[in-house]
Amino acid sequence: MENITLNVRALAANMKISIEALADLCGIEKNHLKQVSAGKVEMTAYDLKQLSRVTKVPAEHIYVKGCDD
Repeated sequence: MENITLNVRALAANMKISIEALADLCGIEKNHLKQVSAGKVEMTAYDLKQLSRVTKVPAEHIYVKGCDD
């Protein structure tokens, strides 16, 4: 499998929903997820777990700022 990472905006777009709707599905505060998407705050482990669970995208394929290889 290719080493592809998806950011929050791409995860939402892949599901054809808004970042706000994705936040609701994940149980994450909407403003927090929007700030994560904008790179203003760091993603938490909880955010990563929930995004992976809801989108069915493995955590290692979700872009986390500051964790570039």
